[in-house]
Amino acid sequence: MANVRKPNTNGSQFLITTVPAPNLNEYYVAFGEVVDGLDAVKIIESYGSPSFSPTANIVITECGALE
Repeated sequence: MANVRKPNTNGSQFLITTVPAPNLNEYYVAFGEVVDGLDAVKIIESYGSPSFSPTANIVITECGALE
């Protein structure tokens, strides 16, 4: 869950890391894991850039809903 590194700023932006990211420790809440669809995560990752902006628009559809 992302925040702006200040108290009480957690929002609803979520991160999926594919490599260790110790720089996120102490600033972000960590929970969960990808149990299905890691291939889709890797495809999305392939559109990354050094500036952390995707090189193409990424649209997630038909993702289902938790009940």
